[in-house]
Amino acid sequence: MTWFDDLRTSALVGTGRHAAPLPPAELGYLAPDGLSREEYLLDQAALADVVTRATRTASAAPGTGLSSPAPVDTEPQASGEAARLLELLLTQPPVNLELRTQLVVDWLGFAEESRRRVPHRLLPSLLTLAESKSAVLRSLEPAIGTRGRWMQEIKSPPSLEPATQKTDRRGSDAAAEYDRLRGRDPSAARVQLRASWTSLSARERAGALALFAGNLHDDDEALLEKALDDKAKGVRDVALRLLDQLPGSARAARMAARLKPLLQFKGLLSKRLEIDLPPDPDKEALRDGTPADPRKGEPDRMARLEAIIKGAPLDVWTSVTGRNRSATVALLQEEPRILDAMVAATAARNDAEWARALLTVLTDRRLLDCLPPEERAHWLERHVRESNDEPLTLAPLLYDLPQPWSMPLADTVLTVISGKDGGRLAAMLAEDLPTALPPEATERCRQLLAETDKDAARRRVLRDAVQYQSFKQSLTEAFR
Repeated sequence: MTWFDDLRTSALVGTGRHAAPLPPAELGYLAPDGLSREEYLLDQAALADVVTRATRTASAAPGTGLSSPAPVDTEPQASGEAARLLELLLTQPPVNLELRTQLVVDWLGFAEESRRRVPHRLLPSLLTLAESKSAVLRSLEPAIGTRGRWMQEIKSPPSLEPATQKTDRRGSDAAAEYDRLRGRDPSAARVQLRASWTSLSARERAGALALFAGNLHDDDEALLEKALDDKAKGVRDVALRLLDQLPGSARAARMAARLKPLLQFKGLLSKRLEIDLPPDPDKEALRDGTPADPRKGEPDRMARLEAIIKGAPLDVWTSVTGRNRSATVALLQEEPRILDAMVAATAARNDAEWARALLTVLTDRRLLDCLPPEERAHWLERHVRESNDEPLTLAPLLYDLPQPWSMPLADTVLTVISGKDGGRLAAMLAEDLPTALPPEATERCRQLLAETDKDAARRRVLRDAVQYQSFKQSLTEAFR
């Protein structure tokens, strides 16, 4: 028996029945005096562990086929305070877990800007975090370097899949390639889709058409008109949603012809806009997306009107009233479903002019998204300052704005938060506020935090904001 076998036997049956063996003489090891039989066994076990690990040679990770050593990193690693801060975030984060994730993303961004990479010793912890945090996963490159990419291959080896899954993957790869082609050359992507149209399944046709939404062009109209005659309802529905975004299309002109007779501008001294409901749709109206009669119950004629409004050019309204957009919209303040359909059309076309007009009578996040970022921030700053909106109404308007906010907007929001019942708004903005505030607002948060405050939610959000901004400032200085 070998030394390892004897040692294993002693551990299994006990030192009373089988004494621990002497280590091989070639190891040159002498045990301390005075050890009991049990202590001697543990001493030998520790020695065996060291010997085993010291003599182990590199081999392929199971299931990866990777046996070559890790490649050399050419970029210099982040060191000193920058490395210490990343290690702190990965092992003992001084902020809550969501802010930790954002600060790790910030760290990776600073590393990319300064052409530094993650220290090798921190790669395992970072890659483990990225497995559960998609924001970190998307930010890994290029800061993890070639060694990090090598480790990713080991952690996520290619797996063998059933034939059906391989077929699905080929379909997904084809969709991804078409998506890339659509981004580079929309015309070529359109030609390719038209050529393969009859060979695609209904699901594939609908999926390929849906990719048009990111960069729709007037030249896409012919293919979308073809899709209106598709046998699959899913394909037709996608085509209708896309045609709603083209106010200069033939379908938009047909919808305008249906909408205009329904609008009547009446009155001598007190003008009013009367709106009739559309008649039963004919075959052409059904093709253009006007809802058909239900199998049971009365038809929803208002839904038919909404479909026509969403598809028609918005300028039909001003052509009927002879007034500008804002004055026309003012006539519709008592028509919420009409306004909602107009908002949907405005958002689909990203029409900033109509968004400004509609914002004079109602507040809707879809309209704000049509405005340039600076104008949106200015509108919100004024709205937050002047309105008496409840937090439930106000908070959604502030979600997902480009960060950091402008200082006027940040200062106005902090003023509301510091007021009576401001803790409710603070609680609703808990995930956004710490990262949305600009660095210049940190001192204001410190001042508010220093005041006596029994509102736990408000205090927690302000504390998170100070901690996040302070740590990010430390990152800025560490990468200088």
